[in-house]
Amino acid sequence: MIPVYRISVPAGFPSPALDYTEERISLDKEFVPNPLSTFMVECTGDSMINAFIPPGARLLVDRSLTPKNGDIVLAELDGEFTVKFLKKNEFRCWLVPANPKYREISIRGEQTLKVWGVVTTIITETKIVRGCMR
Repeated sequence: MIPVYRISVPAGFPSPALDYTEERISLDKEFVPNPLSTFMVECTGDSMINAFIPPGARLLVDRSLTPKNGDIVLAELDGEFTVKFLKKNEFRCWLVPANPKYREISIRGEQTLKVWGVVTTIITETKIVRGCMR
């Protein structure tokens, strides 16, 4: 549990924030609405850099969510794990990186794709991004 201060904080101007403490929150409750189906992984590589996922980012992945077109997902493709945008229509499915150095992966009939879950939160050293494309 950490304290939450319900004030607006202008950049560059000191504020006596301790006078405005209103409550304490649990980061688990704030960022993990489905704790029994949520887990964390660490990302390597730079294929999702333009989706604010740098190498070393930690990702909260929720297995209880149904993956939708445009979601960032943790997928297993032919036994290899990857994090990509999921694109699908009634005819095909593909995994899309967020870095122009990499190509989209079109899923062919002989390939095995298993979506392990939807990325709901990205945690880096400098920021936390929630609601990843949801």
